[in-house]
Amino acid sequence: AGRSRAHVSASRAMGAQRWEVVGGADKGGILVRAGQATTSEQLPDRLSTGAVVEELQLAGERLHYEKVSGTGPQTGWVSISLKEKALLVKVDAAAPAAAEAPAPAAVEVAAAPTEGWSVQEGDYYVTLGVVFKKPGSDPETEKILRLNRKVGAVVRTTGKIWKSPKGGIWVELDTSHGDTGAGEKPGYVAVDAPGLGTPGPCLQKAFVEDGPPLLLRAAAPSDGKAWDGSVGGEKEFLVLQKTTMEEVKIVLGMLFGLSGSVSLVGPGGAASSDSASVRDVGFSTGDEVKFEVRGAKAMTLVVMSPLEEGVKLLDLHIQEDWTVAQVKALLCETTGLKKSSTMMAKGKMGQRVSEDATLPEKKLVVDCGYKEGDEIAFIYLGDPAADLEAFLAKK
Repeated sequence: AGRSRAHVSASRAMGAQRWEVVGGADKGGILVRAGQATTSEQLPDRLSTGAVVEELQLAGERLHYEKVSGTGPQTGWVSISLKEKALLVKVDAAAPAAAEAPAPAAVEVAAAPTEGWSVQEGDYYVTLGVVFKKPGSDPETEKILRLNRKVGAVVRTTGKIWKSPKGGIWVELDTSHGDTGAGEKPGYVAVDAPGLGTPGPCLQKAFVEDGPPLLLRAAAPSDGKAWDGSVGGEKEFLVLQKTTMEEVKIVLGMLFGLSGSVSLVGPGGAASSDSASVRDVGFSTGDEVKFEVRGAKAMTLVVMSPLEEGVKLLDLHIQEDWTVAQVKALLCETTGLKKSSTMMAKGKMGQRVSEDATLPEKKLVVDCGYKEGDEIAFIYLGDPAADLEAFLAKK
């Protein structure tokens, strides 16, 4: 289908019409299909907003193109408008090939999600550059499609959630207005689901009151690689203006599998406080977040007995890069306490520890303020005397 390579080359030499993609800024580009018909196969990648293409054939509102610049399929069929809104516009015809100067190396710069930003109830942002879709109206189908989408692209949903037996969270696509950001056909997309090979949620709920998000970037550590196996280069990631630098650390850890304590540098080169937001620090869309990872060191935390005041229960030998959840797991595995009844908390055993002093399990213990030799407390909802009996008998 379409023209031969010889015809394509000839059209270039004659100065074929070129078009620029102006639509799809909030979805990471526009849909591309394999054939002229709007029912033909949808290609997995989108043609990026800002891409320039060369016209091979124009049939009504359908354009057969070959890509000149930008990202997306090298060739395919696209609609030049949708519901009276232009998706592509004509640009000056290309000069004859013999007169063309060598083009400089292209550097892809992601469009800021603030340009034409608009979200509505049920919208989600793409967080990892990939969307997993269960096609059709039955979310229990085993068929899953992997779609490549730009970080920050918007996916339209009805808000109807389906939770899989394995613990995955899927949301129904809203096809009432055509393209959903994950195709025009019905389906459910994964917000977060096990077994997909991703380090965290693929989608993040969008709220109007949060304002336009920011797209930041970070370079992979020289001795590391990103979650998708890519080595070197940069990864884009989405944050809200209110996102704290502490939360940025968590995102970077997820993207690059970081092990150790992470320190961040603001856009001006100064160290940033964990509690400061990206807006307070001064980050803007497109900025690079620079960070350093310090190797994890051995560390000892002290746990006092919940049964006898002033008596040590045990020392926990951990690493600085351990999370609160890992500390709890070691405590329970060593002593026989039940994980389901244990909540790690700030304070001292024998003193009243309120439930609002509980420590977030995903947080690193060092980020909770603990250092070598500190006491860490816990709240126990079971019978500590019965559950510690075997451990204490061995001491």
